Amino acid sequence: MTSQTPDTGAHPLLIDGAVRHYAWGSRTALAELTGRPLPTEHPEAEMWFGAHPAAPSVVSGGSRTLLDVISGDPEGQLGADRSGDRLPFLIKLLAADQALSLQAHPTKQQAEEGFARENAEGVPLGASQRNYKDDNHKPELLVALTRFEALAGFRPLDRTRELLGALAVPDLAHTTAVLGSGDDAEDLRALVTTWLTLPAATKRQLVAVTAPECRRLTALVDAGEAPGWMRGPARVAGKLAEQYPGDSGVLISLLLNHVVLEPGQALFLAAGKLHAYLGGTGVEIMANSDNVLRGGLTTKHIDVPELMRVMDFAPVIDPVCPRDADGRFDVPVPDFALREVDNGQVAPVAGPAVVLVGAGGAELSGAEGSDSSGSAPTRLRPGQAVWVPATTGRDLQVTSLGRVFIATAG
Repeated sequence: MTSQTPDTGAHPLLIDGAVRHYAWGSRTALAELTGRPLPTEHPEAEMWFGAHPAAPSVVSGGSRTLLDVISGDPEGQLGADRSGDRLPFLIKLLAADQALSLQAHPTKQQAEEGFARENAEGVPLGASQRNYKDDNHKPELLVALTRFEALAGFRPLDRTRELLGALAVPDLAHTTAVLGSGDDAEDLRALVTTWLTLPAATKRQLVAVTAPECRRLTALVDAGEAPGWMRGPARVAGKLAEQYPGDSGVLISLLLNHVVLEPGQALFLAAGKLHAYLGGTGVEIMANSDNVLRGGLTTKHIDVPELMRVMDFAPVIDPVCPRDADGRFDVPVPDFALREVDNGQVAPVAGPAVVLVGAGGAELSGAEGSDSSGSAPTRLRPGQAVWVPATTGRDLQVTSLGRVFIATAG
């Protein structure tokens, strides 16, 4: 395998991740994982391995991007049976040192309509009030590399009533009086709309009196005087209030499932599911999109009417995504599939695919019996990735020396 060969059509290619600097990122996690000096000058939140126009991966040792390679030969790179001429997925390394904004992503139809509408209105792609950066949906899967904490989907309403009832905040009880119609999704819609549209001074006061109650409830749990499951959401809301005083996202966080993933566990988020990553390092794969509708914990633009149109308020009992015996994650979307190959295991690789090393290392080689079986394997370090086109002309296999991820279309 080489990145120097002029004819790249049939060759696997080493690709470099495109680093994205966001304020919530880490100055150490991704640098440590990839063996670079730390701390970094700016927070590093994500490394993108894919062909999204905003930050396509560059072919190692050259100047061409993966977007260039695929655009130049979509059939050879993506296969004759492809559904389009762009890579349908984007895989990332993600490192969060603090909470991301509360956010939801649109369905495919919503994205197409929103992208066309904002184009027709002449909203620049880089404008702060722009909601739709492309015309694609963004279902996503996050696999934890370290302990990873998140908020994901609305909690079943019976438990939420119990949690809010344990907080002695009269004004909070007044706003939550809408939670009783019998239609849980519509009740949640009404409450979230109320909290998002409160006058700024009222919102700030409500957060200010709720935060100490969350800390009091955390102490009660620690003393064995309140149910243990309440500790996570109460602790998170109290901490978020310190970072985002007066932000309605602090209140909304109390409605969401608090999830703690151990390494290897995964979280799947379908279109419309409100969520926020709180901290940790992981591998994330999604449809090839950068569309985000924000709902709080941010100073960025929040389009309340559009967010309400996109959000799915149906409660989620358990957002954790199972993994089968072969390391494949069960995701109900056609855009991507992900398999984790554990230390010492060997797995075949068929393009189009991205092979990403999350820890330890890997060897990519021709499988036994192929024309290339006599060539030396390509050694990969953590944070390195290989693009495998559809027409490699070789049978490939990856040997995991730690944690390796194979991303393909679904």
